[in-house]
Amino acid sequence: MHHPENIVDLLRKYLNGTLSNQETITLQEWAKAKPENQRLMDYIVQDNFLISDLQLYWELWNETEAADRKQRILDSVHQKTAIPRQTRFPRLRQWLPYAAVLLLAFVAGFFIIRQSKQIAEPVITAKDIMPGGNRATLTLADGHTINLNTDQSGIIVGNDITYMDGSTIANGTSSEAHQTTASQTLILKTPIGGNYRIVLPDGTQVWLNANSTLTYPSQFAAEERIVQLEGEAYFHVEPQRTRGKNIPFKVISNGQTINVLGTEFNISAYAGDPQTKTTLVNGAIEVINLASNSANKIVPGQQAVLQGTKIKVDEVDVSKAIAWKNGRFSFDGKSFEQIMREMARWYNLTVEYEGGIPTDQFIGDAYKTDKLATVLRFLESSDIQYRVKPGNNGTYRLIIHNKGRKEVTTN
Repeated sequence: MHHPENIVDLLRKYLNGTLSNQETITLQEWAKAKPENQRLMDYIVQDNFLISDLQLYWELWNETEAADRKQRILDSVHQKTAIPRQTRFPRLRQWLPYAAVLLLAFVAGFFIIRQSKQIAEPVITAKDIMPGGNRATLTLADGHTINLNTDQSGIIVGNDITYMDGSTIANGTSSEAHQTTASQTLILKTPIGGNYRIVLPDGTQVWLNANSTLTYPSQFAAEERIVQLEGEAYFHVEPQRTRGKNIPFKVISNGQTINVLGTEFNISAYAGDPQTKTTLVNGAIEVINLASNSANKIVPGQQAVLQGTKIKVDEVDVSKAIAWKNGRFSFDGKSFEQIMREMARWYNLTVEYEGGIPTDQFIGDAYKTDKLATVLRFLESSDIQYRVKPGNNGTYRLIIHNKGRKEVTTN
């Protein structure tokens, strides 16, 4: 006995011209078994009625078809329903099981293909990409890493380590594991899309930007205070004295050392950036180029830019350089590539360029608490287009298409 599902499969192969010799024999035997079977074969091949009906159903389910095709389907339905029932029903009744199964097979195949495409490449827009927030890990001297509370903004390091509100760090370990001694080295690290604040043992406050690492001792030595930075951070250094002398504070970062007494400054020293920038807000600092062992003293409102083995000092708008600390992106005076690097670190993006990197100049700023779509509105008034696709390991691909060049002002 031939089951309708098996015959449907053979009919589809027959229409596609992919029948094997054995399948051809099976289909011929089925057609000869009953007169209505042969009539169905003739009907499919000669009248082509069933194929046209299936095509109409296919177009109905295809979301990309234009509205006029849907109207054609409706018109076709009206025409066919206008035919007297006695003319068509006896003819279709014999073949209805096969036609129904064949139709379901086509429709099911369509949805399977459609679903597999969606799984392979889900639709992602900039509206779906949320901003970063308070995220960081703390690595203790024994190598144990603690995921810090995202509801907290930072930690305080003393005889013990607590959050800013005084609550203890609970991570399934004993409180002794969080206690610090002079010999311990601790590491505070923010991921892409994270920032965190820390108060060091001497009272110095540090704000870490996204994708940054601060390495520091649990207790500073009596002669000097040294920390290491990878990425970007804002420092508010507390002056300290011992035996009538100032205790220097040093920050080692990406080819340079910053000597500090008591001051506020920002360091941007990401490994992938071509420049390391140190911006002084208050006080006085000395920037030492480790490659040439040369030193540059800067005053408030100046920025030391280290590139290669050379340091140059520029006058800058300090508020723009530290905008990230105050929850904003600043676009003024930055290249398009630099703006995109900041976006990538905060929204977990990999940025790709089609047509080269735009040379557009943008003026203005945006809030870091906004979704990516809101921040990227500054592109709407330019000739730059973008699209977002899923990336690897939870990242997103931001693809920039460059069409022209202009200066754009943002809100």
